[in-house]
Amino acid sequence: MINFDLHIHSFASKYKESKAIVDKSNIENAHVLMSKLEEHKVGLFSITDHNRFWPELYVRFDELISSGDYPEVKGIVAGVEFDVRMDAEMGRCHIITIFDAKNNPENYKKIHDSIENNKLTEDTAAYSRRGFETLLREIGLDVILIACQRSGLDRHTGSHNSLSESTMEPEQLLMTGYINALEFQRPNVEGILRNNLKAIPNNVSLVMGSDCHEWSSYPNHDNKNKNPNFHLSRARILPTFKGLLMAVTSPETRINPQENRNRVYIDSFSIGEKKIPLINGINAIIGENGSGKSTILKLLHQQCKESYVKELIESNRMDCGTVAPSKRHYIGQGDIVSRFENNNLFPEDNYYSVDNSEFIESYTKYSDEVFRYIKAQIKAKESFEQLKKESLTYDELINDEKYFIDFEIDSDFSIVENEHKSRLGRLSKVLKELRAMRCDDYYAEYSSELDQAYDLLLGIYTDVFKRSDQKTIEKNVKNTIVSAAKAYEKRVSAAATSRENDHRDYLKSRTDFIGFIIDAAKKNTEDIHFPEPPKPIQGYSTNPVFGFRFNSEANYHNKDVLNDFLSQMFVKEYASIDTLKRIRTTEELVSAVKGCTVKDSVEEKYKSNLNGFIDQMCECRNYIVDTSVGDESLGNTLGEMSLAYFKYMVEQKSDCCVFLIDQPEDHISNNNISKNLISYFNSIRNKRQIIIVTHNPLLVVNLDVDQVIYISKKDDEIEAVAGCLEKEDDNVNILDIVAQNMDGGKDSIEKRLRVYGKENNNQNVAD
Repeated sequence: MINFDLHIHSFASKYKESKAIVDKSNIENAHVLMSKLEEHKVGLFSITDHNRFWPELYVRFDELISSGDYPEVKGIVAGVEFDVRMDAEMGRCHIITIFDAKNNPENYKKIHDSIENNKLTEDTAAYSRRGFETLLREIGLDVILIACQRSGLDRHTGSHNSLSESTMEPEQLLMTGYINALEFQRPNVEGILRNNLKAIPNNVSLVMGSDCHEWSSYPNHDNKNKNPNFHLSRARILPTFKGLLMAVTSPETRINPQENRNRVYIDSFSIGEKKIPLINGINAIIGENGSGKSTILKLLHQQCKESYVKELIESNRMDCGTVAPSKRHYIGQGDIVSRFENNNLFPEDNYYSVDNSEFIESYTKYSDEVFRYIKAQIKAKESFEQLKKESLTYDELINDEKYFIDFEIDSDFSIVENEHKSRLGRLSKVLKELRAMRCDDYYAEYSSELDQAYDLLLGIYTDVFKRSDQKTIEKNVKNTIVSAAKAYEKRVSAAATSRENDHRDYLKSRTDFIGFIIDAAKKNTEDIHFPEPPKPIQGYSTNPVFGFRFNSEANYHNKDVLNDFLSQMFVKEYASIDTLKRIRTTEELVSAVKGCTVKDSVEEKYKSNLNGFIDQMCECRNYIVDTSVGDESLGNTLGEMSLAYFKYMVEQKSDCCVFLIDQPEDHISNNNISKNLISYFNSIRNKRQIIIVTHNPLLVVNLDVDQVIYISKKDDEIEAVAGCLEKEDDNVNILDIVAQNMDGGKDSIEKRLRVYGKENNNQNVAD
């Protein structure tokens, strides 16, 4: 992490300054600026004079940096602050142009000579847009363009030399990448610009420049004009043009990032005598298949179980620092697939159970009512048929005198329906629950309301209990009468004459005959209605966890499942209410109930079918909703679930400090990698250490990893090269390694570093 300042002037800007504020900002006083930069820990800077370039000054600063006398100051990049009129009819703006001069005196001279050949002499003069582009093309070096903006982008008048004062469409220049960054000088302007930039899809860098003219007053403009609110911009880069380029093309991860708060991480691993550093941020291990990438990840996880992995580690003398297992989270290659197939990608207890009691009670009751209706229809038919077979012949012996008293009792005399009993049971359960709630401290503030509710319900319970008790007493009395009558009849039968016994048999036959008539009349005149099916019932649960809702939904949830009920209970020919209403015989009922073949098992099979229906309807579908994108459930494909898992993981594993992931891109589309997976990793890059093995260049270039570790293997000997993306020296060029060794790596780099031309330098600027 370094501080940088790309807006400092020197004596070369003298022609535009009416005061002598730059007179001492010269080669002889270069050490003055260096001391100030050292004091403020400025790691990278540029001298950006007004439409001028002083090559000898740059050579001097290169010498001072190389001397080592200013260890905080690590690099300088060539730059010029050009006056440009973007639209001919509008004002001029300042564009800080940073060149990739590679600290080469010949490139310094090229910049100087091209400007001298196209020099502005009047202090109010400015290059036209075409003239500016022509000049850059003549210089022929790659550039980064940073436009000054001293107010909101919607302000098109003023004298601040802002981009918006030189064009009516500054957003277009930012969207196309013509302008790579905006420079502001006051913190309040940063907030305004961030609000302006919300509508622009590209991430536009915002940087702060000192605009220092008098070096001894740095970071102020001069000793009279001070900016007490100024603060240096910082970036996570190497102090080079390439590092700066990586910052402006990925400002959300590079410019003014938050310090990583993670304090537990793996700082390195070793192969033989070579130590490979790891960053407390995002590290990407790349290389060909079979090069040993997964082996290194397992080494870092310290879970090397396979024999071939152990042999490879031992033969290459590989080692790494230790991190407690509880602080690591490892996802091996294929782990997500395995867990997805076993339906345990997410913790089972994230899904709450569904309360199916209302559904079960409703359909159990409905099932019973349907069966009672059919049985009632059958009994009505049977009673009528039975009556046809019955007859009674009058017998005069009924007039004979009898010694014993005769009396008659109807066959259904002792059958007493107690409709209060089931209601009493339900009331008892509610009272029991209320008693429990009254004893729970959680409901202490509602104690008076609970007492009132309990007392009211207890009154209802008492009334229902009395009614139920009366029915119970009635049933007991009637059963006592019947029992006494039977005992009396038995004694009389033993003592009576045969004539008297014949008389009682006749009376019983007459009573039964009358009973058949009454029963048939009742059953065939009773208005029996087919029961109403239950309305759709809710059957789901939801549990919000880390931005997701883990939902469990029963098959019956908010659905009309009557047809499912009928199909499960009855054969196809009878699976409708109209056909069930026409059943009149037990044989038809046996044929109607699915799976039933004999009369004796019809009730058992009917209940079995009901249990099967309830089991089927109570089966639950688990699904996840990402609340950040709406209420639509996530798809259940492996790719969609993998993506959801990574988002869930970065939030749920809050106690883990190190994530080790082998090929997170598996089964996830490039579109979802770019739009979602990268943002998930970015959200924790300043909170965790992430180490991934990947073959996808998007997870290297677009993710803007902090460290790339390239692994190669020859004859079981593993080699490793490491560095940040912009690392480039005589031995290694990380971006070149990515381009050469990852499918699509070159395209990914070109798309990100859009300021590079594909055929010639500055092509995008010229176009």
